[in-house]
Amino acid sequence: PQFNLNWWAPTQKEWAPVLLKDQKPFWADEREPGTGRPWEKRVPPTGDWPILKKTGVMQNTAEIVPRNDGFMVNTTSYGGFNQFGTSKMVARPWMGIPDTSLEKLSGIAWKHILS
Repeated sequence: PQFNLNWWAPTQKEWAPVLLKDQKPFWADEREPGTGRPWEKRVPPTGDWPILKKTGVMQNTAEIVPRNDGFMVNTTSYGGFNQFGTSKMVARPWMGIPDTSLEKLSGIAWKHILS
């Protein structure tokens, strides 16, 4: 078989929306997309609203953009603080590669490699 050596760019473009869609169930369940672990609670508690969804702006504006050999996440200015934490705030990773995505991603990659 002949392989498409230029498979990466079209694969990235097709992966980005799949990855973004697969994050949403984890956000709703307040779990890390990459591991499935529950997010740590904020200290002190922040009230009755879910940990990362007082307004929904961070999650509703998030986009995964292909960039060079990987991806970049565009969102609010505070998205990175939630993902990685700070000296005064625990990390609550809200972006990752869920196991649910892996089967889809490999199929997309092979489709472009073999095209």
